[in-house]
Amino acid sequence: MKFSKNIEDVIADFRGLPHTVSASSRREPTPLDNVLVVLQEQYKLEKPSPERSLVENWEKIFGPSLCERCHPVRIKGENTLIVSVTNQTLRSELQFMKRSVLKKVQSLEYCSEIKELVIRS
Repeated sequence: MKFSKNIEDVIADFRGLPHTVSASSRREPTPLDNVLVVLQEQYKLEKPSPERSLVENWEKIFGPSLCERCHPVRIKGENTLIVSVTNQTLRSELQFMKRSVLKKVQSLEYCSEIKELVIRS
């Protein structure tokens, strides 16, 4: 029977045997700043993006009263913004405002490619 490393170590302690040594336990730890640099490069965290632009300007798009009750979920493809709302009533309200909201979104930097707005409750 195969046990996890933690269980094997507990059994080894109980029986007075040495702990298992794996390749990962022998490897030197990677400094956190190196990991952060790799993550920034891999996920392009420092580069401007439509997602960042939307999050930074969310209150400008929906206003102070609505921005608390809805949030961006993701950009599907490259041209569909999916927004989640807290309830069905708000969803209906935003359906009427869809065109004006979409214009505000398209006016943001890096968001001109967004052509459709999907509102989910």
